[in-house]
Amino acid sequence: MFQGTIPGPMRSIVRETASLWPSGPVYVPCCGNFTIERSLAGMGFGLHSSDVSIYTSAVGRWLTRQPVGIQLRDESRDELDWLADSLDDGVGTVATLMLGTRFLASVGRDGLWHERVVRSYREQWKAKHAETMERLASSDVELASYEVEDVRSWLQKVPGDAPVCSFPPFYGGGYEKLYEPLEAHFTWDAPQYEPLSDDDVVSVLGAITDRPYWLTASNHSVPELHPYLRGMIKATPRAAPFYVYASEARTRIVAPRQPIDPVKIPRLREGDELVGPLSLSLLKPGQFNALRSRYLNPRIAPGTANLAVAVRDGRGRLLGVFAMAPSTFIPDEAYVLSDFAVAPTDYPRLSKLIVLAATSAETQLLCQRAFSRRIRRVATTAFSNNPVSMKYRGLLRLTKRSPSNEDGWNFQLQYQGAIGQHTLAEALQMWAKRWGAPTKKTGV
Repeated sequence: MFQGTIPGPMRSIVRETASLWPSGPVYVPCCGNFTIERSLAGMGFGLHSSDVSIYTSAVGRWLTRQPVGIQLRDESRDELDWLADSLDDGVGTVATLMLGTRFLASVGRDGLWHERVVRSYREQWKAKHAETMERLASSDVELASYEVEDVRSWLQKVPGDAPVCSFPPFYGGGYEKLYEPLEAHFTWDAPQYEPLSDDDVVSVLGAITDRPYWLTASNHSVPELHPYLRGMIKATPRAAPFYVYASEARTRIVAPRQPIDPVKIPRLREGDELVGPLSLSLLKPGQFNALRSRYLNPRIAPGTANLAVAVRDGRGRLLGVFAMAPSTFIPDEAYVLSDFAVAPTDYPRLSKLIVLAATSAETQLLCQRAFSRRIRRVATTAFSNNPVSMKYRGLLRLTKRSPSNEDGWNFQLQYQGAIGQHTLAEALQMWAKRWGAPTKKTGV
C-alpha cells in the first residue's frame, strides 16, 4: 500500500533498536513513506513526523485528521476529470494519490504502453480506489502530529533528549523526481524550501546524532558516522546496500540468499562431440541459480527469471541455459536476462548456439505460454570492455552503446532482434556451418 525503497529487513532493525529507547515521543523527520512509523506501530511511542512532499503530506495529514488540502489542477481536468469524484479532502484523496504514483507518469505521453496503462486504470478506477481506501482504513499507523516543514527548521524544535529516527535524502532530487507527476496534476499549499546542500547534510546529521538515542540509514557509506555503523543490509543481489547507523544497537548484517537445487543433467565436456537434435527443458528457479553460479561471470549481478530454459543436445547433455522475462515497456518483447554456455568444451563459440536457441520458434512458443502474450522480438543487455559483444554479433542488432553503469566494464550494450524466424534444427545447422568448428587438439 505504502510505496518505498527501504528494504524489508530495515523495519526489523528499527523495531529492535527502538526497543532500547525510553517510552515517550519519537521524532521522525523526512518520514517519506512512513517506513519508520510502520515499524514502530504498536510499541507505545508518540510518533511526531514531518516532510515536504505532496504524497507524504497527504498521508500525514490524513493520519492526524487534518484536511488533506489537495485539489486537481484546472489544466488537468480535461484528461483526469474521472478522478474528481474521488477527491474528498480525506482518505479518498490519499487513495487517489497512492494510485496516481503508478499511472500519472503515463498521462499525456505517446506510446502504446502508456496508453494502455492509463486506460486500464480509468476502466478499473472505482474498484481500485475502493480497494485502496479499504486497505488504508485497516492501517495500524497512528501519529501524534504531522507538520509540513523542512527538516532543517523542524529539527530545531525537537527536544534534545528525545529519540530521533530518520532516513534523510543524502542525494538531491530523489523525492522531487518521484512525485513530479503528482505535482504536475495536483495543487496544494506546498512549502518553500531549498534542496539540501553538502553543508546542510552535515548540519542535519549533526542535529540527528547530537542526542542520546538516534538511528539513521543511507544507501551509501557516510564516513562521518563510521564509528556508529551498526549494520549493513543488501536484500537482493542487485539492490543497493543500506548502511545503518545508531547511537546504540545490535550489530546486524543482512545478505541475499538464493535457493540452490541440484542439477543432474549430464553436461557437454571436453572431448565430447555435440550432436543433434537440440531440445529445450524448463528449469526450476533453484536449478537455474545453481547453473548460473557455476557458469556465468561472477561480476554480473543475477536477476530473477520468469522462464529459465536448458538447451540440450541429441544425447541429452546440457549445452547452456537462457532465462527470459516479459518486457516492461514493449508488449510483444521478451527480455533475455541471462544466456550462457557450459564450459569447458571443445567448442569456443558454443555461446552463439545458446543465443540461436533463445531466439528459436520453440522458445517463442514457450515465452508466449509463460507470459500470456504474443512475443515477436527479444532484447538484452551486455556488459563488455569491447565496443561490441562477439556473442551477439551477427545474431542480434546493436541498438545502443553507452558507458557501463557496472564496475569492471567499459561499455553497456543494448541488443534487439526477432524471435521465431528459425527452428532449433535450423539453429543447429546454421551454427555448425558458421561457428561450430571444434578446437583442434595437437599431440606431443
